[in-house]
Amino acid sequence: MKILRVFTSLILVFCFVFTLFIGRQKIAEQKEFKLPNEYKGIITLWHVDGFEGGKGSRKQFLLKVARDFEKKNAGVLVMVINHTFTSVKENIDKGVYPDLISFSNGVEIKQLESINTKRSVASAKIGDKIYATAWCRGGYVLIKNPNAKEQENSPLIVSQNEFTQPLTAMLLEGLEFDEINVYKPMDSYVKFTENKNAYFLGTQRDIVRLANRGMQVEISPLNAFNDLYQYVALTSRDANKKVYAKRFIDYLVSDSVQKQLDKISMFSPYIKVNYDDENLSKMQQNNKFLSISAYLHKEQLKQLQEISILAVKGNQNSINKIKNMLI
Repeated sequence: MKILRVFTSLILVFCFVFTLFIGRQKIAEQKEFKLPNEYKGIITLWHVDGFEGGKGSRKQFLLKVARDFEKKNAGVLVMVINHTFTSVKENIDKGVYPDLISFSNGVEIKQLESINTKRSVASAKIGDKIYATAWCRGGYVLIKNPNAKEQENSPLIVSQNEFTQPLTAMLLEGLEFDEINVYKPMDSYVKFTENKNAYFLGTQRDIVRLANRGMQVEISPLNAFNDLYQYVALTSRDANKKVYAKRFIDYLVSDSVQKQLDKISMFSPYIKVNYDDENLSKMQQNNKFLSISAYLHKEQLKQLQEISILAVKGNQNSINKIKNMLI
């Protein structure tokens, strides 16, 4: 037994010495290999949903694009993180910024870097400089239920998100209705389908919902105005990350990626996307819209919603104010 205890003690001493002098060195070597020599950095991309999409998730679409981009740029990782209007503001107030941000109207951003891109939209420019570019868009559409009993003087149901401007689109399209009822997006869809209303001012999301429901409708895309753009902007201050962040923007708006927007039932601001759905195909025929600045503050967007109610009722002062805000 004594010999066994001595033998066991020797083994323990050996293990301790091995771990102290040899094992520690091996662990250190493993840490050095966690990041390969070609590692160039992690690009953080914040994504904010400010209006309804088509189907699926815009974040998931960005993740897929990010993985493809990483394959083409060895050593670069792109981290896509969901945010809200509130969480973006809270982080920025603390001085926390991403390298890139995907956003729509209502997201207030500071520290924007100008970008040099061949694909841009007027609403993302400030003077002659481009501070963001649109990577996908939605659209407004007048939907008619041909089976509704009351067609004449039927009230219009309008889908409006927190900062979207469907009534401005209606005004500039020249649509007139005696009665207009504005609801949140899902509420408006339910009102239209359950109450057998004849007319509904919705978006591409409603076209997808109605198709899934199997409901036959007639549509007229609104081609005068559109504020349903998903932008991407550069906010990085790291010189090395800027290079790859800008490269990611160019990749995101390239033809090869834009052609894939049918996977989320969204439209490209630059090219036509192949759609089997006749209504979605019809909604992307026009890309020349009036719009509003991507950088308007929340208060300005809320004010625009308020004056648009008066404008569609014929208030000339409100109409003039809206026209002065258009780009």
